[in-house]
Amino acid sequence: MGSNVSISKVNYEDMQYVCRTASVNPALHHQYSNYYAAAHPWLLINTLPPGMQACLIPGTLPIEEEEVSMNAMLSEPKGKDREIIVYGKNANDDTVHKKYQQLVGLGFKNVRVYPGGMFEWLLLQDIYGAASFPTTSKEMDILKYKPPSGRQKLLLK
Repeated sequence: MGSNVSISKVNYEDMQYVCRTASVNPALHHQYSNYYAAAHPWLLINTLPPGMQACLIPGTLPIEEEEVSMNAMLSEPKGKDREIIVYGKNANDDTVHKKYQQLVGLGFKNVRVYPGGMFEWLLLQDIYGAASFPTTSKEMDILKYKPPSGRQKLLLK
C-alpha cells in the first residue's frame, strides 16, 4: 500500500554479536587503509557528527575511513553483498535513514539499521555494564544522545 519502503533493522542483541566478533586490531587498522572492508563480512557505520566520534560501538568504521572503504567495496565483485549496519544518535536520528538510502542507492543489498543508536546502547550499558555493552570510551553524558523533545512542537501549535 503506497510507496513505503521497509528498512531492515537489527536489535541490541545483534549489535552485541557484532561487538563480540569485532576483534579490530588498531595497529592493523592504521597499517591498511582498507582493513575494515577486507577483514569483516559486515561493516558498522555511524552517522554521528565528527565531534561525537570519541565514544562508539566497538568495530565501528572510523569516519575518516568510510569513503575509502565504501569505494573499495564497490569495486569488489561481491562488495555490494557485504552486510552494512548503520546507527546514529537515537531512534529519531534522520541521518541514519539518509545514510541507509544513500547506501541502497549505491547498490548495496544488505543494509540494516540499528534504530536505538548510541542513546539506547549507552542506557543499556548504564544498566547492564560495559562488559555487555562496550564502547570505545566512557561517556558520562548519556543525555547528549537523547532525541529532541517533541512536546515543544505540540505546544507551539
